[in-house]
Amino acid sequence: MIRRIARHWAPFGNTRRAAANGSAAEEQLWDILLARADPERSVTQGYADVVAYAGSVRELVQALLDATRPGTAVPEVARAITAAITTGDLPVGFELRVNQVAADLRAPVEVVRAAVSSLVDSNVLERRSRRIFPAGSLDLHNALATHIADRLRAQIAAGVYARGSRLPSAKFLATTVCSDSAPVGRALLILSAQGTVHIGPRGSEVAQSARLLHPAPTTPRYDEKKPRFSRDTIVVTCRAAHEQWRRRRQAPAEVLHGRWRDLLSMAGQLLAAIPNPAPDVRQERAALARAAELASAPLPDTPWLQQWHTACLAKSISDILPLKPKGRP
Repeated sequence: MIRRIARHWAPFGNTRRAAANGSAAEEQLWDILLARADPERSVTQGYADVVAYAGSVRELVQALLDATRPGTAVPEVARAITAAITTGDLPVGFELRVNQVAADLRAPVEVVRAAVSSLVDSNVLERRSRRIFPAGSLDLHNALATHIADRLRAQIAAGVYARGSRLPSAKFLATTVCSDSAPVGRALLILSAQGTVHIGPRGSEVAQSARLLHPAPTTPRYDEKKPRFSRDTIVVTCRAAHEQWRRRRQAPAEVLHGRWRDLLSMAGQLLAAIPNPAPDVRQERAALARAAELASAPLPDTPWLQQWHTACLAKSISDILPLKPKGRP
């Protein structure tokens, strides 16, 4: 019975394969489906083998059914993905998730995978390991070290790290800039080449002769007329910003910008409420200076970097939140 069904539907699969118009990804998709559901395929009498073959025949029939629905052919899905990149719905830098695209387009996952493969071949998308991104994303990711170097240089200029002082470990710096240690290491090499830091066998330190041409940070002004943020609201907002970046999931522009404005107000509220620590309490002073510097820095102009920058500000606010005296508004 199963072979009879396969013999009936295989010619339709071959017709669809011939109509692929040279699309290697679509031809490969039909080749796989037809090979698995081949009526002459050797199948043992074992129950598991028969069930697996029946599943392959079902996949072929389902693919033929899906192909009759408008908007579900590989070229149509590829055009929809390209349009989403062009309009900014899939911004450069963010990962393209096949299952999510399939759900958004109401297209079969296998068809979306085939469309993605064809777009990778045509350089509309690019691949790193198993992850897929719009073209230009990998260059943006590789350039993160440059942006981290800019951020560290600004923090040194703001007094977070004084001349001649030893910098924290790359692992600690990575937590403050919401990154891995490898980009931070490359950022330190950039600063070393510029003469801002000195990398030695015992770690990195700020050079005494570092030229720090950077405007001093301005502490964000806190408007007393605005409603105060509760500790729980601050924690939830910072966690959401950090989690959004950790998962590299795109946030709508209005959500991202609204969260950024809330974080600026939260930073101003906390910096106005926290008393200046003693001169010898370096970590607390550095945390406050880091929060003030990040709150004074402009938001970058690309969505991916905006999300990173927002996560960095959220991390700095989380670091100074415990310094706020309890019971103080």
